[in-house]
Amino acid sequence: MVTQFHTDSNGDLSEVKRLFVQNGTVHEHPMSEIPNSDKQYNSLTEEMCKANKKATGDPDTHGKRGGLKKMGDAMKNGMVLVMSIWDDHAANMLWLDSTDPPTKTSFGGPRGSCATSSGRPKDVEREHPNSRVTFSDIKVGDFGTTYPGGKPGPTPPGPTPSGCPGGSITACIALCPSNPPIAYKDCVESCAKRCSGDGLNEFLQ
Repeated sequence: MVTQFHTDSNGDLSEVKRLFVQNGTVHEHPMSEIPNSDKQYNSLTEEMCKANKKATGDPDTHGKRGGLKKMGDAMKNGMVLVMSIWDDHAANMLWLDSTDPPTKTSFGGPRGSCATSSGRPKDVEREHPNSRVTFSDIKVGDFGTTYPGGKPGPTPPGPTPSGCPGGSITACIALCPSNPPIAYKDCVESCAKRCSGDGLNEFLQ
């Protein structure tokens, strides 16, 4: 799975794309099936999020909290990638592969074939106490560089970075000292400012 973070001419996060690579073949994400919509989507954009919220009738918390731009601002400050195996004490993960909320049968309610009684943490933890997961082959890099057969994407919009240590934000952050933590944080913030326009583009999971 490849996740790409695209920015606009101002350097603000404007789109999140997902690609799938299997046996050397790159597969585009399928188009959405939003009912009563003049347009369908295969990536996350502000337009897609608004169309989906309108179709489902769900509150637009994403928009109220600043949308993709706000997320991009947080990413510029530096984030730590955390991956884990977990269960959901708030909603039993019904939002992932069942019906959420359980009584909503219209568009946006059904998310998968699992029963609405499934996913309860007490059941999951009792029945699968020794569950484990391994994450491997994780890469970060410019568009098209993290997977076989990838084609380098377009140069990110905006001015060419000047005075960017290492030549890219990825290389710059790699030069930051890990200790003490405050030094690392300050260094990442400096990289974000000095390498503006050369965003952290692609994440392969």
